[in-house]
This record gives sequence, structure tokens and C-alpha cells, in this order.
Amino acid sequence: MLSRYTVFFVACALPLLFAHQIAPSMAHELDFWLLWVIAMLVVGLPVLFAELALSARSGNGVWLGMQKLTREADAKMTWRAFAGLSVLVSLLIGATMTARIGAGLHQHLPQLNLSVPSVGLSAGAMIVVLILSLLKTRLLGVGVIIVTIGGLISLFDGGLASGVSVPTITSVSLDEWARAVSLALLSVGVGTGLYWFLGVDMTRQVMDKNNKKPLSGLILPIWLTQLVFGAFALMVGSAFVTPTSFAVTSVGMLFIASFLVYYAISQLKIRFGLIKGVSAGIVLAMLLSALPANIALMALVVISLLTVVILAVFSGFVMKISHLRKTFNFKSEGRYNIWRVLVRIGVPLAIIIALIGWVGQWLQ
Repeated sequence: MLSRYTVFFVACALPLLFAHQIAPSMAHELDFWLLWVIAMLVVGLPVLFAELALSARSGNGVWLGMQKLTREADAKMTWRAFAGLSVLVSLLIGATMTARIGAGLHQHLPQLNLSVPSVGLSAGAMIVVLILSLLKTRLLGVGVIIVTIGGLISLFDGGLASGVSVPTITSVSLDEWARAVSLALLSVGVGTGLYWFLGVDMTRQVMDKNNKKPLSGLILPIWLTQLVFGAFALMVGSAFVTPTSFAVTSVGMLFIASFLVYYAISQLKIRFGLIKGVSAGIVLAMLLSALPANIALMALVVISLLTVVILAVFSGFVMKISHLRKTFNFKSEGRYNIWRVLVRIGVPLAIIIALIGWVGQWLQ
């Protein structure tokens, strides 16, 4: 079982990895900052509460946890698809990073004169990731530090001249809302199943009758960490990517991707057994690494949004009210009712609007 601090490393890593793709050159747009903060509050925070509550309630990883929760709620087995989708999202995040490395080697380091196409470089990077995944969680913290250093290099090595420090106000659009919601959800890391690693430890803290603690005491520090690193990632995403920053960041991305692949394969082993699970994880990782960077990002956006909708509907409508109320241990009934309204209505509605915005952008 992973240390609780692993969650903070993941919280720091995800926004740094995707801000440049999802919200490029938007750090100077004050209206986008406002939309992103709103999305973090009304979308990211409620589903973060939902996923951590389900994890604490189950006391298991995502596969076994969803089996237990669906039995408790007398729900259909189709809701267990969340577990499979969360594993797919983690593999897609890893594949998106290797695809970025493959494309970036040609774009930012042309002096290498590589004759291998981007797809081949991405596949090669994924092989490195699979090898590094044997180290399990050991490289995650190092990867976050390296990616942060790469972001600082990008920000200060000519990055401020790219318009980061010139704030403006633009008209709000569906496109901006779609990007804000996607960045918020990736910033909080919901839908990846990573928080279920904390199942046993969190259950001990939250569900212990003799020393029961409010779930908010565990969630708010994580969310605030994500808010800080998300803001930093927005500025980095608007800075120029220099050859040095790309090289440094790529090493960190390999380390972080190795953790995500390790997580995904470990969950597949639980579901399908050692041989089938490892084989399925390796095959899926290699197949996804062959996707072009833009296609991988599109697939990641759609599947992650779908996964979060399933999470919101399951926790808001399917789970028994008494079970989640005990898990949250809020000091007032009003706080629980606010969460329930947001997760039942606010989150699905916000994601549907975001999907419309993404589709409109892709069709242009």
C-alpha cells in the first residue's frame, strides 16, 4: 500500500504535465483563471470528495473496491466499469507523455537528426517506461521534482517574454470552459483510481469508531496543493519550451509515467491474474503509445470526462445516502447537502457543457 504522501506527489505532477497541452498560452487571460478556479471549486472538489469517500468506504483498490460498493448499494455490475476506465485513463496519461516525448524530440532537438518517426520514438519511450515501472513508486517523487525544475527553466529561460506577465481579459467561450474543466479534473486527478491506493489507511482514519476523523481534513490539503501547482502549471503552459527545459521535463515525464503504468498493471493483475494482467498491461501500453499526441490527448479528455460522470452519478444517485454521510463525517448537514447538489447536478452539467465545447473545437 502506498504512502499517503504519494497522493501529494500525484497532485503536484498531473497539472504540470498537461497545462501546456490543454491550456497553452492562457496564463495572461484573467477570465480563464477565473473559470479554472470555479471549475476547481464546483467540479474538482466535489468529485475529489466523492472518489476519496468511495475509497475510504471500500477500504480496497479500485477493482475490489467497486465490487464491494456495488454489492452494498445493490447496484448493477455495469457500474464496475469505472474501475476499468480508471486503469485506461492512467495508461492513456502515460501514452500521452511518451507521444509528447516522441514528437518533441523532432521539434525541440532537431540537431539529433533522428531518422526514426515520432511513433517509433514514442514506442521506444514506452519500453523505457515499462522497464522503469519495475521500480514501482520509487521514481514518482523524483519525477515531480525534475518536471518542476523543467517548468522553472521554461518559465525563466525566455518564458516571461512570451506574454505570461501581460494580463488581459477576453470574452468567455465554451472552448475556454472546456479547457478549464479538463485542466481542473486533471489537476485533481479524479477518475484515475490513484486515490484508491489509500483505501486501507484512509479507512482506518475515517471509519474508525474510536478515532473518527472528518474526510475534509484529508482532502483539503490535497486540493490546496493541486490549486497551487495548477496555478504554477498554467504559467509554465504559457511559456516557451526550450530544448533544455524539454530534455529535463522529458526525464521527469518518464519517471511519472512509469508510476502510472505500474499502477495500471497492478490493478490488471488483481482483476485478471499475474500472467494475463501483466500481458494485457504491456500490450495496451504499447498500443496506446502508437497514437499521435493529439489523438491520445483527445481520447484522454473524452474518456476521463466520461469516467468522472460515472463517478459522480454513482456516488450521487446509486450509493446509499447513509453510507456516504457517515464516511464524510461533516459537522453540519448543510455541507453534505451542498456536496450532494453539486455532485448530482453541477458536475454532470459542467462536464456536458465541457464536452460540447471540446467537440466544437475539434470540428473547427
